[in-house]
Amino acid sequence: MKTLTSTNTMTKRSPAYTLDRYPQWEKRFYTSSDGLPSDRVTHLIVSAKGEVWAGTPAGLARFDGERWEAAAHGPPAEPVSMLFADRQEGVWAAVGGELYRLESGRWRHQEPFGAPVQALAQDEDGTLFAASGGMLYSLTSGGWTEERAYGEAGVRGMTAFGSRRVYLATDRGLYALLGKRPRWYDIPAGETGMISDCTSCLLADRWGHVWIGTDRGVCIHDDTDFFYRLDGSKGLPQEDIRVMAAGSAGGRWFGTPAGAIRLQDGVWSYFASKRWLPDDNVRAIALESDDNVWIGTEDGIARLTVRPMSLQEKADYYDGLIEKYHKRFGYVNGGRLKEPCKLDSIEVEISDNDGLWAGDYAAAQTYKYAVTGDAEARERAKRTVHAMLDLLAVTGRPGFIARSIIHRSEPEFGVKGPRHEWRLSADGEWEWKGDASSDEAVGHFYAYAVFYDLAADDDDKERIRSGVRAIADHILEHDFCLTDIDGLPTTWGVWSPHRLNHDAKWWEQRGINSLELLSFLKTAAHVTGDERYEAAYRDLIVRHHYALNVLDEKIAKHPSSGSIDDNLAFHAYIPLLLYENDPELRSIYTISLERHWQMERPERSPLWNAVYGALTGRMCDIEAAVRSLAELPLDLICYKVVNSSRADLRGGRDLSRGLADSPLPVNERPLLKSDKSPYRLDGGSDKWAEDGTMFLHPYWLARYYNLIAEPQQ
Repeated sequence: MKTLTSTNTMTKRSPAYTLDRYPQWEKRFYTSSDGLPSDRVTHLIVSAKGEVWAGTPAGLARFDGERWEAAAHGPPAEPVSMLFADRQEGVWAAVGGELYRLESGRWRHQEPFGAPVQALAQDEDGTLFAASGGMLYSLTSGGWTEERAYGEAGVRGMTAFGSRRVYLATDRGLYALLGKRPRWYDIPAGETGMISDCTSCLLADRWGHVWIGTDRGVCIHDDTDFFYRLDGSKGLPQEDIRVMAAGSAGGRWFGTPAGAIRLQDGVWSYFASKRWLPDDNVRAIALESDDNVWIGTEDGIARLTVRPMSLQEKADYYDGLIEKYHKRFGYVNGGRLKEPCKLDSIEVEISDNDGLWAGDYAAAQTYKYAVTGDAEARERAKRTVHAMLDLLAVTGRPGFIARSIIHRSEPEFGVKGPRHEWRLSADGEWEWKGDASSDEAVGHFYAYAVFYDLAADDDDKERIRSGVRAIADHILEHDFCLTDIDGLPTTWGVWSPHRLNHDAKWWEQRGINSLELLSFLKTAAHVTGDERYEAAYRDLIVRHHYALNVLDEKIAKHPSSGSIDDNLAFHAYIPLLLYENDPELRSIYTISLERHWQMERPERSPLWNAVYGALTGRMCDIEAAVRSLAELPLDLICYKVVNSSRADLRGGRDLSRGLADSPLPVNERPLLKSDKSPYRLDGGSDKWAEDGTMFLHPYWLARYYNLIAEPQQ
């Protein structure tokens, strides 16, 4: 393993956290283009033989392993109103008002009840029950036998358990078949009983616990007199429960008009938006296993499966996506999707901050090279660092960085114009964007430092020294500012003492900009060996209290605010604390870092936690960081996500501002880079995709500093 050059005494630690392969959720959608009779799927079952059947308004279909095929030899292509799989490998369907059973591969019409069958259920003794036309029937060797009339209620669901214990979910409430001589009891809603009379679906386990889905949540009834309510206050994300399914390992799935919900081992998981479903209105759920789930919606079927995956395998996966979809002239970024939700239609963004985001990717590949010795990772880092140096060369102004560039071969060339800070390069081959901000400088100094110490060859080092010297000299020569071709400071490229310390308009930037400048100068001194930068660094500390400015670098607002500055700060801390070995200055800087990280700690950020752990050697909630890495979807399309109506967030302090009290799991909230707030509830677009650097950067940084270790294979 390569070692990052450092003048301080920080030592590397033993691995703090090892994660075996974890369950990575994946999805696949099926519609009429895959053989379904209709995109509107109302029923799903998995038979005892393992066959998957779907019911639609246009008939039945069976999954053949790849596609759906219409049911042959039996039911007409008419609406399916009921599907049921018994334990004897039988499949039952109500189609066009008639009942059919699949026997020996053929659908056979069953004897008429005089009314459509609304529901079937089977108890533990194997007795099959049917609800039809206000009457409950049981199936015996002699055929269907009347059991007990329940009247005019419309049956929405039925469950049977034990020996002849039957419950009905109806449009008039919950009915239970009870007593020595069984009769129907109407169990009304009340303050301590049923949560609602609007019941929709039922499940029962072998212990006699009846799970009842309602429009106000789930009730668990003990078949005597006790009811336990699961609603938003208990963590249920949506309360209007329409369908339920049970897994073999005790898990429960719930379908709602606003997505699907899983309860497994006490943990709620919410699956909504096109990240997981063709449509949020869930009409049916069926389980092949606890980790292989079929969900029927108004616009097709989602099959959710679990792939056992290690974090390094996930990193390799993102590497592949970036190489295939996210490169542009050495820069790496997300982009617009010409076809919604289709990554292969991506047009990589001409970013406002190519240097910053390219810097993260270069750092990620550099850390990977330092950990693994992978020559390809080194070449990727080199390619990207050289592209960043091009942003410095293209402006023609010594030390001034372009935000981004456009080549004349690209359709955007010549379109945006000077009004948007775009200028033509001297050779006429490129347009470059001016008004560079502190983001550019932070990204360049950070990436150059990491690559210089861990992966650069002699030629790379000379190029980086030249680039770092040019930027640092530019800042020193222009009163600690980035100045554009007009000679004026850019909007945010200001680190001047008389601005930060004496201009009230800059007080909010005083701490973060002081941190940035100290980090730049410390990096320049390290890379070039030039004492001028160290002297300027010390002068800012002694005469202009820049070290003390850093103490309150994070403005004490809601932790969801200032995410751009949070991102810049954690980048700037790295070179500063790596290259500063004076214990008194380090004490000041670590006070600042500790304060900032404690404010950000609820975010469970992989990057913030890894940086904090790497620079302090302290416990850094690395397990929470790993959890966030594992939760990140493989599909980095920024699907439109709406969480503001969730029942489990009701009453939140910042709900009116569109913010959660604490960040939701990564795979449930809008997909955002590290400069955006993870507290956001709603957002996203099916026409945008991010790149995997948001995983690769914190993962390989944490691997390099032995905060994460991969299991031995």
